[in-house]
Amino acid sequence: MGHSRHIRIGVTGHRQARLDGVDLAVLEARVGALFDAIGHALCNAASGEHPQIEIVTCLAEGADSIAARCAMARGWRFEAVLPFPAAIYADDFPAGEPRDRFDAELAAAHRVFALNCSREGEEADTLAYERAGRVVLAQCDVMVGIWDGGPARGRGGTSQIIAEAVGADIPVIHLDPRGLAPEMLLWSGLNAHDLGEETVDTVARASIDQLGPVLAALAGIDGRAPGLEEAPLRPRLARLLGLPYAALLGVTRAKGSGSGNAGADADLRHDALAARFIRADRQASEAAGVFRGAYVANFGFAAMAVLVSLSGLVLPIAFKPLLLATELGLIGAILAITHFGNRLGWHRRWIEQRQLAERLRCLAIATRLGNLDLRAHGAGTSRGVQAEACVLARRIGLPNRTADDAWLGSVRSELLAMVADQRGYFRREAQTMHRLDHRLHRAGSILFVGTALVCIGFLAVEAALHVVGGEIPGESAHTAALYVTIATAAFPALGAAIYGIRMQGDFAGVAERGHAMEVQLGALHAAIASDPPDFDTLLTRTRRATALLTEDLASWTHAYHARPLVLPG
Repeated sequence: MGHSRHIRIGVTGHRQARLDGVDLAVLEARVGALFDAIGHALCNAASGEHPQIEIVTCLAEGADSIAARCAMARGWRFEAVLPFPAAIYADDFPAGEPRDRFDAELAAAHRVFALNCSREGEEADTLAYERAGRVVLAQCDVMVGIWDGGPARGRGGTSQIIAEAVGADIPVIHLDPRGLAPEMLLWSGLNAHDLGEETVDTVARASIDQLGPVLAALAGIDGRAPGLEEAPLRPRLARLLGLPYAALLGVTRAKGSGSGNAGADADLRHDALAARFIRADRQASEAAGVFRGAYVANFGFAAMAVLVSLSGLVLPIAFKPLLLATELGLIGAILAITHFGNRLGWHRRWIEQRQLAERLRCLAIATRLGNLDLRAHGAGTSRGVQAEACVLARRIGLPNRTADDAWLGSVRSELLAMVADQRGYFRREAQTMHRLDHRLHRAGSILFVGTALVCIGFLAVEAALHVVGGEIPGESAHTAALYVTIATAAFPALGAAIYGIRMQGDFAGVAERGHAMEVQLGALHAAIASDPPDFDTLLTRTRRATALLTEDLASWTHAYHARPLVLPG
């Protein structure tokens, strides 16, 4: 993946009727000058590197058409979102020059996504323009609003789209077509602190001299993913350190025959997205196995160190050097695993690669409906994950087709398959974690109860002998006391190790969250299956699926951020 700067600029603006009295040639020159300022700001931030700039517009006669011409004049790509299929939308343009211009611009567009809206009904047109404007919002990093500052004159108008852009934390460049005010940046990110959702009236403002820093602050705008570790783990190391956790699952027989990983059945049509998803999913699984194996090994080695030390009570003195060396080796292994695990970021890599894989899984569906999710993220999502997801989303851009019933039906089928796959994954994972936690709890309880029984048995024997006036011969009494001491120290050590593994893995919490997620995904699956293949409904359901998986990932990330690899206490 290259590192060239790539930005998508949405354009919303007044149609021809509301530009009455505006010198369109002057307006086109001003829009061109603004585009030049954007390109200059990106070049400066990229140290002279030529940026890739794409314009997204609805191609309506007026401001949209002017933006398309300015983009073509600079050799930039532009993509079009049409509220209706092209043949129907063409009726909005008077015959002659306006229609010819529309046809030429449509032919020059890099991609065209036409919504299959109806024109039947009193508000059908305004609803269609509103839907198209929102697709433009979901496609852009920055919105250029060619707006006279006046109120909306119906749904889907320029003022509404600008207000929604501000509320969605999209930087807006306001250009007054009358030239009564200088171009201004409207963006809540200009505030030093998060002040909550902003409106057009309250949002922070700045001159376009601040354009460079604003553009540089956009996630992944330079094509890089800061701090995101993608180098694969060493295969031998991954296999070796993954063994303890795999052995734990085998010994407890916690993993069912149907268990799989979170990405086993993912269907991602875009090549770049699919390739990166596969890498992220594989690396997340490898890092998870290594991290889990590391803490299982640490607690296991800690218990073994206690057992080795206790064995010195019954083994000949000649074994003492060997026992000491073994104990030192176990302690050294614990220190080495903890040091290298934290230094190489097994814990962080697991979380970040899983975050990225889940973002890309949802993005594969969302982009089919024109939603690039350039600002979507969950609590705790790293800048690197957000940046790489945005880089890939920009490369996908708009679907190049009409969103007819057949297309929407195929998207619904993919969404149903994804939700069903994730529901199955969470069900299997919840079952595995529940069995693992339950069986470890039972094993730990047996060890602690065993300790109590050994103590009670020893005291009972001593009491019985005292009552009958007998005693155990001296050598036998000493041997019995040694083995009782070993048992009453070894059993709690093993029990504590098991308890530490349970707490580090949070198996009960994972099982509980997995069961809750399965229930919610089941309800969502039923709703999608009963819904008609309608664009707005599908978009809402896709966002709900993304929100569910993101929220689960956020709670999961929070839980595991609080449990880094530490020395057994």
